Amino acid sequence: MTRFQSILSKTGFSELLIGSGQVKTQFQDDLFYPFKANPYFKEWVPLNRRENCYLHIKIDDIRPRLLLLDAEDIWHTAPQVLPHDFERGLDIMDYTSSNDVLKLTGSDPSTTAFIGETNSLHLPVECCNPQILLNHIDFQRRHKTDYEQFCVREANRLAIPPHKAAYQAFKDGASELEISAAYLSACDCSENHMPYPIIAGINEHAAVLHHSNLSSHAPQQRHSFLIDAGVDFHGYASDITRTYAYDPDSEFAEMVQIMDIKQQELVATGAIGAKPVEIHRLAHRKVAETLCQFGILKISPDEALETGLTEHFFPHGVGHHLGINVHDKGTKLANPQGEVIPPPDAYPKLRQTTPMVANQIYTVEPGLYFIPLLLKKLSRGQTAAKLDWSRVKNFLPYGGIRIEDNIVLHEDGSLENLTRNAFRQVA
Repeated sequence: MTRFQSILSKTGFSELLIGSGQVKTQFQDDLFYPFKANPYFKEWVPLNRRENCYLHIKIDDIRPRLLLLDAEDIWHTAPQVLPHDFERGLDIMDYTSSNDVLKLTGSDPSTTAFIGETNSLHLPVECCNPQILLNHIDFQRRHKTDYEQFCVREANRLAIPPHKAAYQAFKDGASELEISAAYLSACDCSENHMPYPIIAGINEHAAVLHHSNLSSHAPQQRHSFLIDAGVDFHGYASDITRTYAYDPDSEFAEMVQIMDIKQQELVATGAIGAKPVEIHRLAHRKVAETLCQFGILKISPDEALETGLTEHFFPHGVGHHLGINVHDKGTKLANPQGEVIPPPDAYPKLRQTTPMVANQIYTVEPGLYFIPLLLKKLSRGQTAAKLDWSRVKNFLPYGGIRIEDNIVLHEDGSLENLTRNAFRQVA
């Protein structure tokens, strides 16, 4: 409340209403799309599956108000309820029509800001999602409270048994769809309750960065398995990736082990004031070192970086903020006024451009992939002779490697690896 009341004061609004959102009907049908609440709402209230809620924050109030729709419904299961004890921090009110919301809160439409996907309360256009307000809120998202750190820590803990179940399903011969089902069963969730679609790629599919079109056919030969999946806890996400070799004595297994070591070395570089672009550049160097070590590149790591060769094997950013959004807000804001620091031309896909701050939660996820589309371009380019293409061909059936941990950068500068700790703690 203190944080948001300060934001209201600085932006000239006296009140703020945040809507959880409404369900959407599929075109020319009476079926609904899966609902997920507005992240600005979820930051306050862990009702990430309940539509038609409103949170009311007033500049001189002690507690926020939570307005819940009171409607008879025989068609659907009962709406999601607050976890135990959350009601102690809220003034909870029921309403029957959106026309009643402003009456119940006593809000002045001219000085009330509204955050939501649609202007469901019919407030003046200039009061809906005002950018000046969103910038201030997004800027403070970089700092996570103790509660938020707890939620992401718990989301990591809850994701470990599903990750282990998915790996076992892979070893037992399951298809990608069956592996996904094993993951969902282990965390007792439906697919709609995942923070993001499960990525489960066997063999060449591990080279598809967001492989979500999962196959129902189990391949006869198994080489590798990449799983990128998290769990939602009170609206906060974990985002964890692991890569496995089917044959533990294979050359690919050795490459996975080396990338795992290099990923942990990248984690250790996190620090208050550290520049993400430098960590990203270091990630490219470590990918270059690995490619040289396995004889894929016939040049030095320095030359590989200078010529941009590693971009074809590591085409995404080294990480991102994590929290109420899987890719959390505020990562490019230089100040709460909305000034943006763009990514450098050399790394346009870099999600975080501002220096690291205390209490930040972020991911570290270097990758090394053998993506046919990018390799085809490389084979036709001026640097094609700098690769041993027979070695490239050997690794194509494995797809690629990504290893991702979730990290908290504490005020004292210490790093807490939520993911590695959870793997150690969960049997």
